[in-house]
Amino acid sequence: MESQKIFVGLDVGADLSTVCVTNADGAVLSEASLPTTCRQISEFIESLYPIKNVTVGLEAGSSSILLTKRLREAGYCVHLFATRQASNFLKIRQNKTDINDARGIADLVRLGRGVVAEVHLKSNASQQLRSQLVLRQKLVSHRVAGESVINSVFRMNGGRLKKSWSSASLQRHVRAELERLRDAEKLDLSLDVEPLLYICIATRRYLENLDRRLSKVAEANPVCARFMEIPGVGPISALSFYSAVDDPTRFRRNCDVGAYLGLVPRVKQSGTAVKRLSISKMGNRLTRSHLAIAAGTMMRQTKIECTLRSWAMNLVPRIGRPKAKTALARKLATVMISMWKTETPFATNPRSIS
Repeated sequence: MESQKIFVGLDVGADLSTVCVTNADGAVLSEASLPTTCRQISEFIESLYPIKNVTVGLEAGSSSILLTKRLREAGYCVHLFATRQASNFLKIRQNKTDINDARGIADLVRLGRGVVAEVHLKSNASQQLRSQLVLRQKLVSHRVAGESVINSVFRMNGGRLKKSWSSASLQRHVRAELERLRDAEKLDLSLDVEPLLYICIATRRYLENLDRRLSKVAEANPVCARFMEIPGVGPISALSFYSAVDDPTRFRRNCDVGAYLGLVPRVKQSGTAVKRLSISKMGNRLTRSHLAIAAGTMMRQTKIECTLRSWAMNLVPRIGRPKAKTALARKLATVMISMWKTETPFATNPRSIS
């Protein structure tokens, strides 16, 4: 048993995790359900096998990040697999149970490490930035939904909510429309609208404060400050790309970052027939959307003279504006990682662009 290779699959839950241990032939050696703590899981494994012989596999998720860090600190070889691809691998089994998932992950770490993509475990600083950006995105969605409900109530009663750019203007516009409907239509909608208005105002104020904090973080970071030299790239897009990549040296070629973020077309090939499909969307959706917003902003800035923008605008007649925007987002990612690696500022008019 001292020299035998051992593979451990962990199906991680918020409170309990299922552990499956197999040997190199795939035979199940041990199974257990344990609390989701590094101490409990490592004590179980170490009571049976030496750490140097053990390889652990987990499916990426919110509960898996800290556990992966702790197991690696304890000396284990740990592989963290992409959720979507790992789920497709686990669907091979007919019944989805915790024990079957743990067995599937053990098989995955034993057989499929070259097939299923592994997740890069980010630094604590990048992970904190990602958490703030995800929180911001969720709050923006809630704010938009709440204001849409207010606007719907107004429209059903002959009113309209003007576009607002701040919490103060939102409050002013809603109160003015409530007063107008009270006078013109003899309707008092305050009981329905006021509670939602308070929530929307509080959300907007928090988002305004969060955006100011994130802007200061981006300006203080030399890498993000260089990113913001690019027309259309603001603090949120810069921080999103920075925290998604985390370590630029893990990309051997700069163009590989486009595939990592799901911005390259999928290819379907059979025999002599080759078909290029839509982009894969395999990477981080949040960062991909931020790059698309930055690309769209750059394309709308008609007053700037930038080779990158000219390159994208030349694509519009041939492939259409949406595809040109996606191509520019992919090019932006390549340019940004190149600037990061070489520590050079953005060149508005470089010698060539391919």
